[in-house]
Amino acid sequence: MKIKPLAILLFCCCLSLQSCWPTGTDDTDDFIDLQFSDYFQPVIMQRSEFETTTTLLTNAEVIINSGKIYVKDNYIFINERNKGFHIINNTDPTNPQNIAFLNVLGSSDLTIKDDAIYVNNATDLLALTIDINSGTIEITKRVTNAFPQIRSPFGSEFYNLQENEIIVDWILNDTSNEPS
Repeated sequence: MKIKPLAILLFCCCLSLQSCWPTGTDDTDDFIDLQFSDYFQPVIMQRSEFETTTTLLTNAEVIINSGKIYVKDNYIFINERNKGFHIINNTDPTNPQNIAFLNVLGSSDLTIKDDAIYVNNATDLLALTIDINSGTIEITKRVTNAFPQIRSPFGSEFYNLQENEIIVDWILNDTSNEPS
C-alpha cells in the first residue's frame, strides 16, 4: 500500500513541472532580449574636462534625487545622487534655508573633519575647503582613481572605456520606442 502515496507524489511532481516541458511551438515572440544598455546609458567625460567640473554654485538647486545626509555645525549637506550636495543653512531649525549647491559629478558621499570636506568625485577622492560666505571653493587634494568606475543601476560594469574616460552618471534611455 506504500506504492499508492508514492505514485500520487510522483504524479503531482510531474504535473507541476509540465510548464517546463517544450511544447513544440515557437514562443520566442513572447520574450524580447534586452540588455542593461537598452535601459541605461553611461554619461562619459574626458578626464581633462571632468577635473574642472567641481564648483560651488551660490544659487540653490531644487532637490530631486536625494541621497545621504550629513550634518556639520549649522549646515546640512544633502546628496543629489551623482550630481553634488545641497547646502542647507540650519541656523534656525524651524526655517532651514537652501543656500548653495556643491557641484561634484559622480558623488554619493562626503565626510567632514575640521574644515576639510572629503568627497568622492566619480573615480577620484577630493579634499575641499569651502567658504560659503564668499562662495569660493578650493580643491586641496585630488587622489585620482581611488574608486572604481560607477556601475550601472543594474550593477553591471562598463568595459568599453578609453584610458582617460570617466563615467559620471547613468541616464535612463528613452524607452518610448520600445514594443509594448
